[in-house]
Amino acid sequence: MSGIDYVPQHYLDIDLNHGSPSQNNLPDDVWLFNYVFKDQEWRRNGKTPNPNMVGGNVAQDGVNRWLFDKYTPEEAQADAVKNYSTNKILYKDKQLELFEKNLEAMSLCVGNGIRALKWIGLNNDNAEDYSTELYCEYQFPGIGITTIGRTDVMTKDFTVELKTKWHTKALNKGYIPNEPDQNYLNQVAFYWKATGLEPILIYHTGMPAKDRTTKKTKNEYKIFDKTNCELMTPEYFEECLERHRQVQHRRQNLLMISTDPKVLAKYIASDFSSFYWKDLSQEDLEEARNLWKM
Repeated sequence: MSGIDYVPQHYLDIDLNHGSPSQNNLPDDVWLFNYVFKDQEWRRNGKTPNPNMVGGNVAQDGVNRWLFDKYTPEEAQADAVKNYSTNKILYKDKQLELFEKNLEAMSLCVGNGIRALKWIGLNNDNAEDYSTELYCEYQFPGIGITTIGRTDVMTKDFTVELKTKWHTKALNKGYIPNEPDQNYLNQVAFYWKATGLEPILIYHTGMPAKDRTTKKTKNEYKIFDKTNCELMTPEYFEECLERHRQVQHRRQNLLMISTDPKVLAKYIASDFSSFYWKDLSQEDLEEARNLWKM
C-alpha cells in the first residue's frame, strides 16, 4: 500500500509502515499506547469496539448495499439492522444501553444516508461509475512513511465522506452540527489532497420512532461542501494538512529518540479524562496508566 521503497528503522521497530488520518487525529498519549505500546493484532481484535463506531461501519455497509448491490432502501435498512444485531453479545451495562438505542435508530440512519446520496445526485442505476473503500495515499513532506486512507464513496468528480451521529442529549433536540467536526475536516482534507477531487461531507443519523414527531423530522442528514461551508475550501484544507504534517513530524522525532514506550512517556503528557480512553478494558487502562508511572 505504501508508495515509498524505504521505511526508516524506527518505524519498523514498532511495526508501523504507514500513517492514517485516524492516527493523526489521536492525541499523542493515546497514539503512544495504541501504536507504540500495543501492536496491530490488539488494535484489530484486542479491544471491544465502541457501539457508535460499529454502528457507523454497519450503516456505511447498509448504504453501500443500496448504492453498489442494488438493494432497495428497505432491503438495505433491514440488512443493516440484522448485521448490527449480531454485535449485541459484545456489550453490557452502559454500552449495551447505547447499543440498543443505536439498534433502534439504525434503519432510519441508513435510510437518511441513502436520501443524502440521492440529494447529491448518486443513484444505484449508475453503480459502475462509483467506487468504495478505495485506497489513496499521500506522503507529507519530510515524513518517512506514507499516509493512507480509504474513501467511503468516490466518483470521477468528487469524494463522499459519510459520518453517522448517534444517540446524545443534543441529538434528542434535533441537533446536527452547523459546521463539521475538526477531525472530519482533517479526513476530507486528506482525501482532497490524495485524490485531487472535490470532497463532500455528509452527516446522517436516525432517531427512535418514539422520539420523532409527525412534523418534518429534524434528525435526517446534513451535507457540507464548498458551496455552503467556508471550512470546506482548499485554503482551510491546507491548514488541516499542515497541522497533520506537524503531528507526524513530532512523532517521527520522538521515535528517533526511542521506540521504547516507557521512554517516550517521559516526553508526552497523559490525559486520562479524554473520551479516547473510555472504551478500554480495565486491564488495558491500567497498562496505559502504568506507562506514565515513573
